[in-house]
Amino acid sequence: MKNRQTSLFWGILFVVGMFGTGLLARYLGLDGFWTMLVMLPPMLLLFPLLRSAERSGHIAGSMSSARKRYNRRGLVWAFAYVAALCFAVTVNDWLQPEGPLLWLIAILPSLPILYMVWGLYRYLIDETDEYLKMRYVSHALSGLGLLLVVATAWGFLESFKVVPHVQSWIVVPVWSIGVGLSQIWQRNRSA
Repeated sequence: MKNRQTSLFWGILFVVGMFGTGLLARYLGLDGFWTMLVMLPPMLLLFPLLRSAERSGHIAGSMSSARKRYNRRGLVWAFAYVAALCFAVTVNDWLQPEGPLLWLIAILPSLPILYMVWGLYRYLIDETDEYLKMRYVSHALSGLGLLLVVATAWGFLESFKVVPHVQSWIVVPVWSIGVGLSQIWQRNRSA
């Protein structure tokens, strides 16, 4: 039980840290470079979160070598995403580009998402345990379900001018939160 609580602690700390520093950076009006600097400490929380989750999975007998590789790929894409986002914002702020260069800079942060999708695909190919594979597919679909419900509800609220517009890049964090909530729910249900 302690390992599950430790994973939950690190997960909550990571989410609060990321959203908190993001809001702080926005409130202070920090540019891309300084935002990246303040986002680094909460990003580093991914390391103890991953170690704790893997330890918990190992104890529960649900940690495979395919899952470990998937987790490592997840760290790569998460750091690449934040770095590409901060780099794009910084370069855009400094250069004020136009035309094709602006398009390239604007699309840059979405490129690590291709790696994330490939990493998920690789996990599903590499995982030999059908139960573990189905469990992760269930988590991914739960994340997708949350995303669909939130996006649809928000879209209607936005259409009726009840809430402000939200940028569409938020879909990856919402999906990820849905995956995490599904994992927490499944772990607590099986406890």
